[in-house]
Amino acid sequence: MSPMGINPAHSLTLIVGMLIGLLPLGLLDSSLAVTNDFRAAQAAFERKDYDTAVRLLNTLLAAQPDHAAAYELRALAHGYLGRPEEALADHDHLVQAGKEKGDVLRRICIGLLTHLLVQGQEIVRGAAATALAELGSADTLAALNLALHDSSPRVRTFAIQTAGRFGLAAKLPVVRDAVTDPDVTVRIAALSTLGLSKDPSVAGLVRRGLKDQDSIVQLVAREALVRLNQPEQVQPFLTAARDFSPTVRGAAMGILGRLKVKDPTALSALMMGLSDPDASVRSFAAGALGDLGATSAITALVDAMSDRDPYVRNFAAASLGRLNAKAAIGALWGAVKDSDSLVRLAAAEALVKLGEGEAALVMRELLKDPDFGVRSAAVGAMARSAPERAMAFALEAFDDPAPRVRVAAVQALGRVGGKTAIPYLRRALLDKDLTVRAFAAGHLGAAVSDRKRKGES
Repeated sequence: MSPMGINPAHSLTLIVGMLIGLLPLGLLDSSLAVTNDFRAAQAAFERKDYDTAVRLLNTLLAAQPDHAAAYELRALAHGYLGRPEEALADHDHLVQAGKEKGDVLRRICIGLLTHLLVQGQEIVRGAAATALAELGSADTLAALNLALHDSSPRVRTFAIQTAGRFGLAAKLPVVRDAVTDPDVTVRIAALSTLGLSKDPSVAGLVRRGLKDQDSIVQLVAREALVRLNQPEQVQPFLTAARDFSPTVRGAAMGILGRLKVKDPTALSALMMGLSDPDASVRSFAAGALGDLGATSAITALVDAMSDRDPYVRNFAAASLGRLNAKAAIGALWGAVKDSDSLVRLAAAEALVKLGEGEAALVMRELLKDPDFGVRSAAVGAMARSAPERAMAFALEAFDDPAPRVRVAAVQALGRVGGKTAIPYLRRALLDKDLTVRAFAAGHLGAAVSDRKRKGES
């Protein structure tokens, strides 16, 4: 017994008991602190202060490294900050822990595209606006709105086309208002997209285009009205096909083909267009005959394969493929030896469509062409004409030094690769070129969404 009458052993027992009793309070305080930190990070994320959100989440995860929701939120924040490597690392941690929920990878891709839509380079913003279309409208409208209000007419044009692919063109005031945009290219995109919407409520807006000062805008407005099932005569297009301006003549012929106008006078106008003194008009006429499905023009298109202008020869070859012109196989094989690489490519693509599979070897050879435009076109042609071969073909182009070729490879993989393309699209998300990253984000987000819909792991 101690001098104070207190048993030391009993005292130690009391002290230990008190400490043990306080442990739940300490754990509770720690849990409350973690919850408060997470809420603060969420608040920072919601107000788009992604740097602060990441900083708070870093601290939280250092204290509680198994906090799955914190990893998810940090992955998304990294996406909006344009940091794909860090975002993928957090996503992969969730997958490895078996805690990945929902469409996290798709949401990361949306964040990356949103980040790219505010970059200084017009070409990057344009790529992001275009790639956004691959993801569909769910959770992407804020990003689309950014693109639709971009200062660049080119970016706004791409955004309007994306709105059309979402099926939202007629519903969005900014697209409807674009029929009076100061830029002619934007007005054309708005009218064309509204026409393709097939929504009769926009007919009044489209009619404004008939009074536009630009002749091409007027023609596109008429085309849109036809698509909207509004009373519209063929004669204005036929008249425009004889206009003094080559630009107007070419546009009119393109429209006659796209609308598949079966009036004999339309076919006659396009046939005459193959003899136009202007090469661009001859090109439009050759392409339009393919769009029209004019099999009676096969002989004339074969003749056009000897045109002095390579663009005319290119469009003629492409149309012969679309027309399933078996009679032109010999001429097309001759064209694979053309002096122009793009003509050779168009002929090879047409031949593959016509069942001449060995022509794919020409495309493979063109993948080595010194012109990166030809190489990128070769990747796209293979994806269109021989999807079953396109995956391996695209992978060959995946490390091409030209960003445009890598973009074509990403697009081909996204369109034909399915879930097998996902690892390659993830890699492309880290590409040094931001336009490649943009298209990788669009196609990767689409690929993982498709996999989720099919119930694949």
